[in-house]
Amino acid sequence: MKRPAWPKPGARRSGWARRAGVAALAAALCGTSAAAANTIAADGAEQATPWTSLAANDAERDFRFVVVGDRTGGARPGVFESAIPKVNLLEPAFVLSVGDLIEGNTLDQARLEREWDEFASIVAGLEAPFFHVAGNHDMSNAVMAETWRARFGPSYYRFVYKDVLFLVLNSELFGMVRDRATPVPGPWRQAEQMAFIERTLREFPNPRWTIVLVHQPLWDHAAGPRGDWPAVEALLGERNYTVFAGHFHRYVKHVRHDRKFITLATTGGGSSLRGARYGEFDHVAVVTMTDAGPRIANLMLDGIHDENIVTEHARAALRPLAGSVYPFDPPAVAPVPVFAAAGEVLTHGVVAFEASNRGNSPLRVAYQVDPGATMRYEGASETLLLAPGARRRIEIALAAPGIAPRDLAPGRVLWSLSTNSADGPVKLNLVNALLPVAPLRLVSGPPPTVDGDLRDWPAKLPFTALHQGDVATGATAQTDISFSFVLRESGGDIYLAAHVTDDSLLASTELGPRVQDALVLVVDSRPEPERSLNMPLFAAARGGHLARMAVAYLTLAPAARDAELAFLAESFAAVEWRTRRADGGYTAEAKVSGAFLDAAAGGRWQGARISLMAADWDEGETENRIPWHVPGSSATVLHWQPDRFGHAPAAGTGTFMRSAH
Repeated sequence: MKRPAWPKPGARRSGWARRAGVAALAAALCGTSAAAANTIAADGAEQATPWTSLAANDAERDFRFVVVGDRTGGARPGVFESAIPKVNLLEPAFVLSVGDLIEGNTLDQARLEREWDEFASIVAGLEAPFFHVAGNHDMSNAVMAETWRARFGPSYYRFVYKDVLFLVLNSELFGMVRDRATPVPGPWRQAEQMAFIERTLREFPNPRWTIVLVHQPLWDHAAGPRGDWPAVEALLGERNYTVFAGHFHRYVKHVRHDRKFITLATTGGGSSLRGARYGEFDHVAVVTMTDAGPRIANLMLDGIHDENIVTEHARAALRPLAGSVYPFDPPAVAPVPVFAAAGEVLTHGVVAFEASNRGNSPLRVAYQVDPGATMRYEGASETLLLAPGARRRIEIALAAPGIAPRDLAPGRVLWSLSTNSADGPVKLNLVNALLPVAPLRLVSGPPPTVDGDLRDWPAKLPFTALHQGDVATGATAQTDISFSFVLRESGGDIYLAAHVTDDSLLASTELGPRVQDALVLVVDSRPEPERSLNMPLFAAARGGHLARMAVAYLTLAPAARDAELAFLAESFAAVEWRTRRADGGYTAEAKVSGAFLDAAAGGRWQGARISLMAADWDEGETENRIPWHVPGSSATVLHWQPDRFGHAPAAGTGTFMRSAH
């Protein structure tokens, strides 16, 4: 198998090389020596001059290279491709990566070949050599490791340019992402890689700089550096070096042993793209190698930022404001459940939040209330100042004259948070859904037959999602997608009947459940306060919360197996369901096991929090599909109520209480 063709050395001189040649020619024409080729020749140097210096900033030993971030892990089509011509404009000596070049994570050899061929065709557009680095998406099993060796040879290697040593490592040998204690199987061993590192550093003891590239930032973990990484840092010792990594899809600069450790954001990989303060953006790092060390500029669509765009001090100050995903830590302002009395209508309600300052500097909390289309708010905007360690409960009183709780449209609370770090001010804006919650009654009745036929249900299903119920997502047109549903309890089991209106249905046994039309059901019967707790989907999955909920993707065709959902096997088994095509869309019925709900509740379940959303795909979009929960997906997702796993949740939404008997 042929390796990707790189431009031949000398085939096209980079901009700095051409400038050096021009400077040498200018020196000859001016009668100066070649040694002074970087000196600008000009008349009148002995007099007052309109320039600051005649020493050009283009030393022959200087050069420039580019490092690209993660392309995959939820690749957003076209982003990495758009970076190629922009990188060419920078005219680097070469281009480096930090891994995750293909989606991978598969044993399908044909799919691997297609993905690597696609990637090769993209980087073929570069006018400079490209150096591959193995990420977990590129090498997560033995088949992928052998494919890498066949295409690219070694998975760890070195090269030298202008007395700078470049050391490329395979982080998956330190421990795979899915199994941190186990190196990726295949043709290489971690002991061999460590011996290679030691040998390389011994053979090149005094380069003017060492650049290390590794996919996983093995030093950036709450429990401390992982695996053999401390030994690598010990081997690097007192030499001058800089380390580049990726994987987390969020930029941050660490300083360890007085050396810079840079974790890049993305160049097309999955990202919420919340901006510089979060370290979430698409960029390339432009590195100019000077005798004083590398100078790093982060180039992105909206401009150029230096390496301090997010420092570890700024990130440390931001975490108490924004919270963390895993291990889960709530943001500085989080909704807390307040349940109004159950009833047919709601005349007033209270929504509560807790503001807490877990940082080391005072926290300023300001908020504005947007009550939405169906509620009124007569209060005013307020500002609080919280000392470190302080907490404050904030209650917002709303009027909802004579409206059924299920018909309320959520409003919003807009929060502005600001504090200080050692590197300056840190500011953050947050949004929360504003929705009074009254527990809904779960009607008891005889068990229906779960066959997708709704003729044994009421003709009018009482709960509807005609417009987007999640305030963090744009409005969805009523004619595009909508759904209605009803619930019933029988013998401890929960039954669902739903009708989805959709003008373009996509169903395939060859696609996974997250990349085709589906009604997604999540039922949480855990006792309070767990049931009303909100957290991002990744945190709920990694923390074991989601596995204690009943989950179903109600697709029109039996979906292909999704390996990433294997941890939900018991959750899927708890739901029996059927779907049918119907006029204007499809119908669905489901039965949620009462035994599973009892086990999650630790006894007879008393209440259940129902999350229901419809994912809508259009026909013809079957290639390079991104799961709907990954930012950048082209799917429309219609939520009945604010997404409890999203960026603007409300506490306790969708709670149904079981009848007493």
